Amino acid sequence: MARRGTNMSWTLFKANLKANRFIWILITVIYSFYAVMLVTMFDPENTETMAEMMEMMPKELLDTLGFTIGTTLLTHISGFLYSMLLYLFPLIITIIVNHRLIASHVDKGSMAYLLSTSNSRGKIVMTQALFSLLSIASVFMVITVVQILVASSMFPGELEIGKFIMLNMYALILYFAISGVCFFASSISNESKYSLGLGAGIPIAFVVLDMLGNTAENVSWIGNLSIFGLFEPDRLFAGDAFAYIGMGVLGVIAIVLYIGAITFFKKRDLPL
Repeated sequence: MARRGTNMSWTLFKANLKANRFIWILITVIYSFYAVMLVTMFDPENTETMAEMMEMMPKELLDTLGFTIGTTLLTHISGFLYSMLLYLFPLIITIIVNHRLIASHVDKGSMAYLLSTSNSRGKIVMTQALFSLLSIASVFMVITVVQILVASSMFPGELEIGKFIMLNMYALILYFAISGVCFFASSISNESKYSLGLGAGIPIAFVVLDMLGNTAENVSWIGNLSIFGLFEPDRLFAGDAFAYIGMGVLGVIAIVLYIGAITFFKKRDLPL
């Protein structure tokens, strides 16, 4: 067991790794596969042909899914991987992992065992919060490195690496905020149905609102109700202040939710 005086339990952290490694590896490998495929689909000599192919698809469908056609490798990747796919794979990991960190232990009764050890509530929840943040950060770290390596190998000099890293930092901060929602839901719930209901329901509602906002100009305001509305890669590339303000807002949301979750868990009554 971790020594007294430290703010986390390495034993619990390693148990989290063991419990979540399969889902993390599976989703990260699939996400990496799609990332590599999208990079290989880029053809700097025939960007117009790609645009013509995309125009054959219903515009409403492309708008709803958030797909955009890029003329550079950076905008090509951003237009596909950081639209609908960004809603899918990282979201699965975020929902499942955060539910398992707190609510699942409470629901199954194993939280009583954790609290019977030398670990305090504070140490337990701090360990779980750190694991929550690192689990999603590691996904984006892998995706970033994989895409840079593949792009540098296939299209040397084509990818604007500085802007690409900033894009992934932007997406990571977005997911810190979403992860905060899921971790907070897990920390306040006694039963799995409530943890999953809130932890999955709220982020999925954000996805639906964002997609509805993209369907037509007259309902675009609906997208502003979604946390995904703060994620605008094109405005980041253009140097628009909106992107940096969005990062700041998302960062504040994440901090508030994680601090709230930790504080609430330390003070709440548990059904032990």
